[in-house]
Amino acid sequence: MDSERVLFVQKCGELLHAAKPSLICCELKLGKNIPYKANNSSFMPDGEYVVVTCINKHIYTIYVDGNSLATIAAAIFTKMLHK
Repeated sequence: MDSERVLFVQKCGELLHAAKPSLICCELKLGKNIPYKANNSSFMPDGEYVVVTCINKHIYTIYVDGNSLATIAAAIFTKMLHK
């Protein structure tokens, strides 16, 4: 993973937290590093995901398929708009 993308997602998490205090942070993770209990699979499918953690410990996973930072930001803020 590119360190620039990791840092960008963390900064997006800070903005998200400022707008919605119940959303604590964002992290960029690979699917193989995210435990998942659906479809009899122990991990998420390959790819990059943004993991958003809420104050109540609920976790949202957002698949990131674009290469640009703008695409990542759009995916995060669109998905979390009404959460």
